[in-house]
Amino acid sequence: EMPAEKIAIIISSFAQEMAAVIRQHNGFVLKFVGDAVIGYFVADNNSLLIADNAVNCAKSMNTIIQKGINPILNQYDYPDLMVKIGVDFGQNIVVRYGSDEINSHVDLMGPAMNIAAKIQNMAKANQILIGSDVCERLHPTLQEDFEKIVWENDEWNYRSRITGEIYQVLGFKG
Repeated sequence: EMPAEKIAIIISSFAQEMAAVIRQHNGFVLKFVGDAVIGYFVADNNSLLIADNAVNCAKSMNTIIQKGINPILNQYDYPDLMVKIGVDFGQNIVVRYGSDEINSHVDLMGPAMNIAAKIQNMAKANQILIGSDVCERLHPTLQEDFEKIVWENDEWNYRSRITGEIYQVLGFKG
């Protein structure tokens, strides 16, 4: 059993590294929730570049954990960190809790945030899953890195708001 102080140090270090990766890919850190880091990417006029940035960020996160963080943890006989990454594209709204502009909490809400969280929840350890709205905006060479996920029974039953069809999720082949 690992002491709580060491767990806190590991999670803090992980969160710092992941936040740096998000910023390096022109993203923003929305918040830290427990051992999760929630990032977002703003699609001004070029949603194609934003999708590439988000997916490349996810790939970099996995690489840093596998090749940077886990080898250090292994030196101390600590278990590997494993991540589950979900990415989606769409409109969200900014919600401010409180009237104080400096001290109030700001959050993002909307269908894209909800589906990204659900996609992330379906991911296996060290897996990157993306929604089809992300995939269709990726550069063709990046699209080739993903394959459609076939779900068992009713594991995934979320529908596209646009088509009404089951919303397609794709997994990184790497």
